[in-house]
Amino acid sequence: MFLDNRNEILAVHLVKTYCLPAAVYGGEVWSPTSSASKSLSVAWNNAFRRIFNTCWRESPRSLQFYCDCLPIAYLLDQRRLLFWKKMSISNNTLLRFLNKACQAQLIAIGAKYGIVQPLSSMPSSQIKRHVWYTFSNVVH
Repeated sequence: MFLDNRNEILAVHLVKTYCLPAAVYGGEVWSPTSSASKSLSVAWNNAFRRIFNTCWRESPRSLQFYCDCLPIAYLLDQRRLLFWKKMSISNNTLLRFLNKACQAQLIAIGAKYGIVQPLSSMPSSQIKRHVWYTFSNVVH
């Protein structure tokens, strides 16, 4: 049967490539309710449980870590920070104004990940590293 001879890394890649973008589409600008956020998290976690055939009671965080995937909450925060960083350096005056209007929210999100300097002066790779480092500390 197909399930007995499967490639887990390929399955993770397919879920990351096809399912995840549809699930978090526009996540940079919407703030999900707690129930919507929980539903997204459950779906993402269940995908890992199903791919690796683990019990539903086990946390998939270590699987996500070793597959180079972030949990949904971290992923949405990372996408938000990168999106707002791009807005802060845009040539469009309206986008920069909107960025300034949301500055308090961005500072709060950044503080969760140890980001204290302005997003506009920080390379995207460094923002990603901060989020990944925070997640890796939770897993270990």
